Amino acid sequence: MIKNINYHIIPECYLDTNLVETIVPPQKFKGSQGYNHQHTCNDVVKLIRTQLNDNFAVGIVDRDKRKLEHTDDFELWVSKPNLELHVRNNKNHYLIFHKPIEQWLLDEAVFYGISLVSHDLPATLKELTKISKRESIKTDQRFKNLFRDLKAQNTSGINLLAKWIEHLKANPYNADKTMLQNL
Repeated sequence: MIKNINYHIIPECYLDTNLVETIVPPQKFKGSQGYNHQHTCNDVVKLIRTQLNDNFAVGIVDRDKRKLEHTDDFELWVSKPNLELHVRNNKNHYLIFHKPIEQWLLDEAVFYGISLVSHDLPATLKELTKISKRESIKTDQRFKNLFRDLKAQNTSGINLLAKWIEHLKANPYNADKTMLQNL
């Protein structure tokens, strides 16, 4: 049993942290905080390979143009549009890759007819990217409302991300590959 499961869920950036904490709220218990926010994809992998090396961990990271270092021993388990789930050989380590988050959010919102402007957010990638790098985004209510609306609209990517995280949190040492593939 993991004492603080929140520490083992590791979003890469402020916007990822807001997204994950909104669609899969962290468990609440005395002394608990939100998920284990890191500043870069490499920080996520470093934490998994050091402090959590012998434990369960889920990293949530952007699929950048450059290959992420120290991930050669992660095997692709599930590939869906805009999301990939990888598992580290012989470990309970998972990496969830998504397309760069600002573009991914724009794509999901447009596809499902959700207006970013109605959430008081910019509707262009350039402007959205500009504001998404601020630390205050981690708790920005405008984004929380957008994420809730995307989840409520049953958007494929946001809901799949939530389902993967929920399954992995509930089954940290015995995740069901077939179930994850069929979500």
